[in-house]
Amino acid sequence: MTISELTHKQLVGLVALLEAVVMADKTVSLPEQDVLSTVVAAVGEEMYRALLEDADNRFENLEALKRYLTEISDQGAREVIYGTVWEEAVASPSVNHQESELLAWLASTWAITV
Repeated sequence: MTISELTHKQLVGLVALLEAVVMADKTVSLPEQDVLSTVVAAVGEEMYRALLEDADNRFENLEALKRYLTEISDQGAREVIYGTVWEEAVASPSVNHQESELLAWLASTWAITV
């Protein structure tokens, strides 16, 4: 499965997770920009902006996002989403505590072998 094969619901989860990871350290490094560019290229710039707006409107906080993510059940989609978010997190020189906790929670919740 690839990013372009994800459903709208799965893409909203992906984009919200990417935003959470990027905002965790308040900066976007060049390697992080490369990962985001890959996602934008896969879904299109207009769709990415719509997904980002949807995610911003839908999730008041991280707990709301986590509840939403538990509803994503397709394991192939989970692996694509997790892999993309992990790549974004490790693209910066160091993974901070918030990013690490989120990735650990996601791996545990989605039964992702790390």
